[in-house]
Amino acid sequence: MSPLWLAIWAAADKALPMLYGVAVILIPVRVLSKSEWGAWTVFQLVFMVITLLGDFFVLQPMVKITAEDDANPRPVITASFILYTGISMLLGLMVAVASGLLSRIMKTPEAVESFQLMGWLVLSNIVRTVAIRVLQINYRIVAIFFVDLVYFAALIGLMVLGQIDATFRTSIDFINYNLVAFTASSVLGLVLCFRLLIPTFDHLGRAMRRLLDLGLHQGGTGLLTVLQQQSDLFIVSTVRGSVAAGIYNAARTFYRFFDSVRDATQLLLVPATSRAYSQERIEAVEEVTELATAAIAALMIPLSLGMIVLAPLVIPIVLPNFPEAVDEFQWLMANGFVMPFVIVPSAVLLGIGHTRDLFRGTLIGTVVLVVAGTGLTYIWGSVGMAVGVFLGTGVTALLLTRRMNRYVPFTFRSVLRRSRSFGPLVRRRLAQFQIPARRSPPSPPET
Repeated sequence: MSPLWLAIWAAADKALPMLYGVAVILIPVRVLSKSEWGAWTVFQLVFMVITLLGDFFVLQPMVKITAEDDANPRPVITASFILYTGISMLLGLMVAVASGLLSRIMKTPEAVESFQLMGWLVLSNIVRTVAIRVLQINYRIVAIFFVDLVYFAALIGLMVLGQIDATFRTSIDFINYNLVAFTASSVLGLVLCFRLLIPTFDHLGRAMRRLLDLGLHQGGTGLLTVLQQQSDLFIVSTVRGSVAAGIYNAARTFYRFFDSVRDATQLLLVPATSRAYSQERIEAVEEVTELATAAIAALMIPLSLGMIVLAPLVIPIVLPNFPEAVDEFQWLMANGFVMPFVIVPSAVLLGIGHTRDLFRGTLIGTVVLVVAGTGLTYIWGSVGMAVGVFLGTGVTALLLTRRMNRYVPFTFRSVLRRSRSFGPLVRRRLAQFQIPARRSPPSPPET
């Protein structure tokens, strides 16, 4: 499959969370009470933190190691599966055991019963998450699309049925729908990756050491990214309570678009830049960096501007239970002006192995986000948190762009130049960016 088609399929895959976001606005936001929506918001926050921590510490190092090494990837995949399962289940069970304490800390007493189900939801999602990263190694983007499609289609279908028969009333119902959808998606992921997911114990110790070494090296950056993506909801919940967190999360639903673009960019850029940089093809890395930045800026900036202008008209219609979320929504959408210069540099720095620079830039931006967000939330409520997110994102964009420029020549002028002839250039340059054919594990020797 050509690189252009891979990019199209990656975009289609990351459009699924946006469709889910629309479904959330049309169903759960409308049918759940503010307290139940707040309970789901807090539960989802904790679940995402668990999932992302395992991904940053284990699965992303797995992709990088296997992308750079043409040998049999199965030992690394087996080690990754063991480590990811262990970390995820440990955290999930800790949440379940400490459900009462955690709900008091986050001022959400309605979430106690939900937290007790955390271990089951984490378990249902493990195979799916590992399978997606394994498919990413060999650019099986179409397969990733169908794994995600099964999850989102099942979840949206269950929400629609629950609304029709009036059984969708609590956050527990939402969790049960996710349990079913995650399980179905995991089954398909297992089928698609069955040969690579068969455990092997050859060189397993060495594979674990490589994963832990790289994971601990870049894990700090992963932890900071989790804080940057999820700390805003935690701050609003602990400072203002679950209802305020629910209002903020309703506005933040549209923010999923930025996360989808980030995931799609990482899906393509991390293994591609890692391989090209290891082969000292700096010009190839430079070109794909400029192309990705130009494409994302051309998409995000006009869309963000339009959403900011139309927010006073749109929000009361699409979020009738949260018409007060207009200001939060506008500040969050303003991140689209700087987000291209966070998404691309973070993926490139991770791909070329300069995780220390990525860590330092992300650290300073996260400190700005947390400190400014906490202070402004005390003053302005959830609107203050949205302002803090914008300030933190802007600082991160500035620092990561400067640090990436140490290794990959990159200027705003070059991005503008790329954007003027973007269409023809995408087809010509991406065709030259070689992507290897899918690898299969070596066949066992004949006896």
